[in-house]
Amino acid sequence: MSEVETELFSHPRRQHVLGLLGYFTKNLYVMVKSFWPVAAGLAFSGEVMLYASLIGSVLLGLVVLSAVLEYLFFKFHLSGDQMVVHRGLWKKERLVIPFDRIQAVHLQQSAWQQVFGLTGLRVDTAGGSGSELDFSALKKPEAIELRSILTGVTQKQTQGESDQPLMALDTPKLFKVGLTQNHLRNGAIALGALMTIAEPLNRVIGAWLESAPGWTGLVLSLFGFLLIIPGVILFVFLAVLASLVTAVISYYKMRVDLEGDELSLESGLLKRNEFRIPLQKIQLLVWKSTWLRRQLQLETLQIHQAKAQAESGLGALALNIPGLERDQSQRILDAVFPRWNPHRVEQFKPVKHMRYRLFAAALLPLIPLFVIGGMGLVNLIIAVLWILFRWYSTGRKYESIEATSNEAVLVVKSGWWFRNRTALQWHQLQRVSFHQNMFHKRRGIAHVGLHTAAGSQTLRFLPEADARRIVNYSLYCIENHKGSWM
Repeated sequence: MSEVETELFSHPRRQHVLGLLGYFTKNLYVMVKSFWPVAAGLAFSGEVMLYASLIGSVLLGLVVLSAVLEYLFFKFHLSGDQMVVHRGLWKKERLVIPFDRIQAVHLQQSAWQQVFGLTGLRVDTAGGSGSELDFSALKKPEAIELRSILTGVTQKQTQGESDQPLMALDTPKLFKVGLTQNHLRNGAIALGALMTIAEPLNRVIGAWLESAPGWTGLVLSLFGFLLIIPGVILFVFLAVLASLVTAVISYYKMRVDLEGDELSLESGLLKRNEFRIPLQKIQLLVWKSTWLRRQLQLETLQIHQAKAQAESGLGALALNIPGLERDQSQRILDAVFPRWNPHRVEQFKPVKHMRYRLFAAALLPLIPLFVIGGMGLVNLIIAVLWILFRWYSTGRKYESIEATSNEAVLVVKSGWWFRNRTALQWHQLQRVSFHQNMFHKRRGIAHVGLHTAAGSQTLRFLPEADARRIVNYSLYCIENHKGSWM
């Protein structure tokens, strides 16, 4: 390290004093999230208002005290090729993180941090299921310098933005991203927020109804029936509006660049995030699209890094890039997995037996239908329609399943209405498994499990010969790879 770096980070030091505000807001959020239903009920009950105020004051004091203690008893420094952190009051902890274990270092700026020229810094490692270490407030130049040291990429290598980013979200595309969000979920959240705000009016409305004439209830019931359609329209409007607002807050001015050997991603309005991921540490690329996104010729990309428990699925250390066009997805794939060649590939398809298994599983919901409702005419019509629909849909799903591979990269496709595409490199596999029971052996089929440090992919119902070829070739790639796999 240089003399400046040594002076900054070689001796134990605390974060910026405004880190107190970061710890306070974090702890306050946790407390409010845990107790807000109780607090909402107590706030509008006059009998317990005084006690609720006292309890709230005590809890607020505890939040302030915990923020102060968390700030005072958190120190860090660099020693050789590792970061050393001391934290905790009653339970002392000394955390040592070698640089080569670090997957990525991310900067996160909330609104108040942007005002004071500070930033949060998050350290992700392969040994944790998520973020190993979070800094609440560092001066941004110091945070950038610290990130350069931890990742081994100097600031000069990443300075400036390229003229041709891999991807950039302009306003029209950001609007399209908002239109393709999960409107049902966002609408439910917006409706819940409105109901929470309107909750205090219940007592006022109830008292008014008690003093109103008897015919008032009948009139309100009639108007309530007439308001069903406007209510549905209002819900749809709130859902789409919430989706658009969420998209703007999360993905405002998103930009993806290739800077040296790192993939750089910046996005966010109120909270500005800056992620830099070394290309060799990326384990999986997962593209997802819905029917609506495909109509707009867009798809979402998830970038997965290594995590501690790969068997638990795809969850930790993943970044989302929405609003990608096909050519942009291809540029990112070429940048991350440069040895992918779509013109020199071999394809693997599951056997026809999988198609019938999918159809048989899709008919299981008919069992409770006939058990509860009997063999009436209506149930028979529902069953026939369901069988026809599921025969068509499972056929489309079966046709969509395909694995494509060249000598370096495997791409797995699946899904009909919701489509997925996953890319991984053969040499980054940590384990390969071959599964075959006695029934599969008779039919000459088998499953292959491909396990990476970021998650697993299973190729199901393959011809046994193809399954064994995949297992043998993947083991060959792992054993003969020269250099670091991550």
